[in-house]
Amino acid sequence: MKIITVATDLTHPFLVRLLNPSCEAVDLELVVLHPEQSAYQFADKRRMLAEQLLRVAARDELVVVTDAYDALFIRGQRHIEAGYERYDQPVVFSGELNSWPLGPVGMALHPGPPAGRYPYINTGGLIGPAGDIHDLCVKYAKAPTDQFELLVHLQAHGYRYHEQFSWSDQYHWTLVSLLEREMVGIDHDAAMFECFGPVIPDVVYSEVMRDVHDFAERGVESDAYQRERDELLARLEVPSGAAHLHFAGSITKAATLEFLDTEQLPEWLSVAHAAGPTPVRPGQIVRI
Repeated sequence: MKIITVATDLTHPFLVRLLNPSCEAVDLELVVLHPEQSAYQFADKRRMLAEQLLRVAARDELVVVTDAYDALFIRGQRHIEAGYERYDQPVVFSGELNSWPLGPVGMALHPGPPAGRYPYINTGGLIGPAGDIHDLCVKYAKAPTDQFELLVHLQAHGYRYHEQFSWSDQYHWTLVSLLEREMVGIDHDAAMFECFGPVIPDVVYSEVMRDVHDFAERGVESDAYQRERDELLARLEVPSGAAHLHFAGSITKAATLEFLDTEQLPEWLSVAHAAGPTPVRPGQIVRI
């Protein structure tokens, strides 16, 4: 098993202080795809996986693809494989509480009621044979928006969903997962992955971005930061049973690093940072 991530900044504090040391602590092999380009978008991640994944892993090798700057591991290969065996689908994504970024439109695309503790796809972590992940990236180089009658109908009425959300990796994989139900599963009960992003039951994209901009302008003094910080600290009181933890969102990520600096991370997370900062070694890097 390999852990694959894409990182343009090899010195990012979350990568060096949490993701990389956590992989070493639980004996997971982290491979960093390092694009030597200044501009980077979420769509580039899918393209790079399509181009590079079979260069670093055999087709039938089980790999976990993770975000680089807001994720860590607290358990290793045996736990991950046991969780993976629960699923019939070969590719399984993390789940989350929010229908992000489509909100109620995304909920309406699902054919049935919400499933499990984490009903909606989260793209901060996924697992599957390298060949199957590669093939999905190749097959769906573009989001399959025209295959959804509701989205086509809304577009005809002026709802420019694709122009608003095409930047989002999660928008892309939401649509793919709905089309490829036998191929793609979601870890609804956090057997492998747990997302600690903010809970937004009624996703309103403009309001979420207002909080993001408030944090960008005012930092830790912003109301959004204080609110999400306190909510995250309360959630971390209950230990996770997953292996991969994803602290999604700029505010949640910043709060996690604050807890690390001020020694407020709970004891059950100590394995993720006990070794201290661990720079990415040259042997872990695949330059592309």
